[in-house]
Order: sequence, then C-alpha cells, then structure tokens
Amino acid sequence: MAYKGSTDQPARVDMFGISNYISGLCSFIVDCETPMTIAIQGDWGSGKTSVMEMVRDSIDKKAVHCCWFNTWQYSQFNTSENLSLALIESIVEGLNIDGGDTVKEMRSGISKIGNAMAAVGKKALVVGTEIVAGSTLANDVKGAIDKMGADDKSVVETISTLKERFQECINAACEKNKVDRILVFVDDLDRLQPLRAVELLEVLKVFLDCEKCVFVLALDYNVVVSGVKQKYGSDFKADKGRSFFDKIIQVPFKMPVAQYDIYNFVKKTFEYVAQLTCEDYDTKNFVALINASIGSNPRSMKRLFNSFLLLLKVVDSDMQDALGKKILFAILCMQQHFEGLYNYIVMNRGDLTPEFLGQMASDDDVETLLKRENIETDKIEPEKIQEFMKHFNRVLATDGEAVDGYKLDQLRILLNSSSITSTTTTTATKKRATFVYKGDTYMARGANKKNLATFALRIILDYAKETDKTAEQFLDMINSKIPCHYSDMKKEGCLQICDRNNSNLSAKQLEWYFTDKDEIIHLGGKELIILKGWGAWENSALVEVLGYGDRVTSNV
Repeated sequence: MAYKGSTDQPARVDMFGISNYISGLCSFIVDCETPMTIAIQGDWGSGKTSVMEMVRDSIDKKAVHCCWFNTWQYSQFNTSENLSLALIESIVEGLNIDGGDTVKEMRSGISKIGNAMAAVGKKALVVGTEIVAGSTLANDVKGAIDKMGADDKSVVETISTLKERFQECINAACEKNKVDRILVFVDDLDRLQPLRAVELLEVLKVFLDCEKCVFVLALDYNVVVSGVKQKYGSDFKADKGRSFFDKIIQVPFKMPVAQYDIYNFVKKTFEYVAQLTCEDYDTKNFVALINASIGSNPRSMKRLFNSFLLLLKVVDSDMQDALGKKILFAILCMQQHFEGLYNYIVMNRGDLTPEFLGQMASDDDVETLLKRENIETDKIEPEKIQEFMKHFNRVLATDGEAVDGYKLDQLRILLNSSSITSTTTTTATKKRATFVYKGDTYMARGANKKNLATFALRIILDYAKETDKTAEQFLDMINSKIPCHYSDMKKEGCLQICDRNNSNLSAKQLEWYFTDKDEIIHLGGKELIILKGWGAWENSALVEVLGYGDRVTSNV
C-alpha cells in the first residue's frame, strides 16, 4: 500500500466545509469601501494562509488585482531590519505597471530611506511614519520633530512623498488591469518577533490608508498585544494593545475553527493520504479522539496523520487489522496531546490492566488518581484527560466487548512501536507495584497466582476467618471505599465484591469474578466473590480498610 502522507503546504481545496466564509470574504472585498484592512486571525496552523489562498483563487479577477507578500520568507534572508521597505517594493513589483517616473521615484525614495536607516537607525523611520500616518498623539508630534536631526526630517519628507507616489502606482495598476481595487495579501505577520511585527504595522499604516487598496493580513491579535507590550514596557496598559489593533484593522476575521467539518476532513484524508476506506462508525470515533485531544487545528491533524502513516510502514503487517489501526490512531492522539499520560503508559505497558484503563475514564476523583500514579498532566485539566480516556477505551472495547488479553497485548505492541514519533524523551518512571504478605510477593501480572487480584483474595479470605461481621456489613465497608470502575457493572449494581447469588450478575460478568471453590469467601452464612482485576491502588485501600497495615509491606 502506497501511503502518500500530507504536506504542510496551504490547502487550496476546502475540506472543512467553510466555502460560505470564503465566498463571504470575497464578496466583501469586492464591494467594500476603500481603503480597507482585514485581519485573518487564528493560532499557528489554524489555516490562515489556506483561507487567503482560497480567497485569491476564488475572487473575481475582473474586479481586483492581487499581490502577495510573505513576511516570514523575507525575514529569513537577513532583510528583517528593512522588511517594511521590502514589503512596499514587493507590492509595487506585484502591481505589474510599466516603468516610469512614478515607479522610479518610488524606488528612489525606498533607497533613500534605506540609506538613512543604515546611517541613523530605524528610529527616524518609525517616528516619521507615526507622524505621517498620524498615529502619535497630536501634542507629541511637534516634540518628536524638534528632537530629530536634519537627516531624520529628510526621512519624514521622503515618507510623505512616498505615500503620494504609492497612491499613483495603485491608480496606474487599476487603470492598466481595468479593475477598481488592488488586493494585497500579507502573510505570516504573526510569525515575526512580536515587536518587529508591530513596527512593520506602524510603517505599513502609511500605505494601508491609500484609496483603492484592500489589505488582508494574516495576523493574530495576541501577537500584536505582545508587541505593543514590548514597545511600551512599564507604560503598557491593556487598552493600548486593543487601540493599536483597532487603528490598523477595520475588519477582524477570526478563523472559524469551531465550524470546521472535521468528519469530512478525517474521512477524505484517510481516503486520499492513507488510501484507506473509513467507515462512518470508525470516522466518528476518530473525530471524537481528535476533538478530545489535539483539537481541530489543521496543522496538528496533518502531523497526526503523517505519524500514523509512518507507523503503518513500521509495525508488523499482522498488527494492521482494523482494530490495530484504530488502537494505533488512538495512541497517537494521546502521544501528541497528553504526553505525560502517554509516557507513563509506555513505561508501564507490561502492567496495564482493563481496570486501570477503566479507572482513568470513570474515577470520581481522577486528579487524585493521576497524582497517586505520578502521571504528569502537563497542566492539562484532569477532566480533559478523563474525557479522552473514555474515547480511548471505546476504541479498545470494539463493538462493546470487554478489553481482553488479546486487545491489551495488541495495545502493548503498538505502544512499543509508537515511540519513534514522540517529540520528547520519556521521563516517566516504571512503576511495578508489589505487596508482600506472609512471605509471598504479589505484583501486577505476577506468575503462579502471585498477582494483585490473588493478593486481594488472600487477605479477604483471612479477614473473613477472623471477623464476626455479617456479609452485609462487610460489603458496605469494602464497596463504599473501593467502588468498581466498570461502568456497565455499576448499572447492574455489582461492585468489587458481591453476593455470589446476586441476580444482577450475568454469565459474562461471572467470568470476571473468582468462582472456584477455594476462591469463595464464606461470611455470615453467605458466599461472596470478588472481581479478578484488582490494581495497586485498590489493594492499598483494601489493606487500609481491613487494618492490615502491620501485616503487609508495599512499595506503593
């Protein structure tokens, strides 16, 4: 099978069902008054460039002429100090107008400002543009001019002339291309260092105010606020960031991430990138895993799929059945968003039990459980980890079946392979819980009935021989402290220990209990049975409840 993978190139095909937003933007750009500046806002990887690309492809070329500038690419070639000048020059080049006095004067002015910056620094450029654009306070303008030297004042005059020439270039381009406006896309502004992004916007403001111009900027609001804070330092106030943004931007457009059609994206990506048919039920499970982990950021989802495809080339073919692929996908969702939990499970994969996985999804106090197991939460709310584990367990419990030994073995093997796509070094510690009782050591997956479930049975049998409690008292004492974490058994009213004759027990549920003659607890004339899947924390609680702390030695 030839898995293609997914690049980080901007999408030019709508896979998220946002065509109405694209058409709305196009219509607004064509019909709005000019000058106009629109900010496409969103986190890194949320699809800002893709939206701009789709607008450029879809917009009526009879109405607008398009120019494109990528600030990130220019800044990588040591031109970041003169980035604002490079931007203006690039726009003029993109207008595709014939050479003439206007263009020559533009280039001459840009060159003059560049030379002045080399001589006296960018102070004159920034102050000069503030004065020309009117972004300084009125009572500060005279003081700013009074402090400037002759070279600085010359820069201000050049900037003022440059704006006039730029307007003439825009008019000429509209006439040549028979359009009534120029659409300028400025991409990746928010990938610049915040202070530099703000300085670039200050210079750009002069040209944003030119008639027949519509600017579309890929710009995150938080970057602007951070840049303004750096600029003003101790004088920064929250409203300064908002005021600066509002002065530059007339129309904020926030990426409609919450409205993304993730279902369609997942299904189409599996078909195109992985060349795998994804049934509706499976697609819904994959979407639930994504929503509960990495979220709907397109770049994060592409990274997830690429890791998935890489591992499909690595893991053994006999692990690539339908269930194996689902488990692998679920593991990668955990790896990319819940690194602490992933690292813990990888390190302790040999001791994984259905009970532990069930506790992670249904424990009433999952925060305490995470702390007890020393699982790093990476400052993620415990409730979010628990919500993810519900979907994770749903993948393991295919068609509602219990998580059996075969599925756990499959999970362990895939966990072992998955580490090659992890971006961090595993720092979790391997925890193998042990309990020493009457000279015998019991541990998770211990051989010859030296496991934790058998340990629980042994101390309960001994307690039953020594106590004068009734069966009802015993059940209340134990089950109120150590509730069962199988949700379907909770519904049936069955807990960790129950009356063997409980009518709620189905044949399948009985298989989960000790039922041999020597594994039945006789107490007060009744027979009790206990669930096999006891883990470390249940046993610790059991030792405490029974008062066996002086009889048991444990490393938990």
